[in-house]
Amino acid sequence: MNHSEREQLFLELFHSHKARIQRLCYGYTNSTSESEDLFQEIMTNVWNSLPGFRGDSQPGTWLYRIAVNTALMHRRRRKPTEELSDIPDAAIGPQQSLEQQERLVALHCAIATLADQDRVIVSLLLEGLSYKEIAEITGITVNYVGVKINRIKQAIEQKMTEVSHGAI
Repeated sequence: MNHSEREQLFLELFHSHKARIQRLCYGYTNSTSESEDLFQEIMTNVWNSLPGFRGDSQPGTWLYRIAVNTALMHRRRRKPTEELSDIPDAAIGPQQSLEQQERLVALHCAIATLADQDRVIVSLLLEGLSYKEIAEITGITVNYVGVKINRIKQAIEQKMTEVSHGAI
């Protein structure tokens, strides 16, 4: 891959996946500025890895794999005492009822308590990726993605019930 092809592929990936990757970053950080730093780190890793891209998978799947691995490494570098961020103000709008806002907070809290791989799976599912794409990104089988999603849904439902009943 020559420099021009590398640059063109990078720009295509950047523009078509920027918003999704930014949301993934925000889900792994404490702040907007930290999220931006993680995004830059991911895009730098994508640029540096492009010469090794063989086309064995879809470019978007390959990009997500780099993004997820970078985000997981970022979380491991973070101090264990650091908490996950609150829900961004933009996610809770004035048009939402108090009950909707409380459910959104409960959902965010429930997702924040999930194991890393489960959080990745939820993030990818919410982005509209198929079970097959999630399997390629996470390195697990398509069937196991389905099993994990069912378990994750149950765990989230349980946590949201605990939050709404004041158990957490």
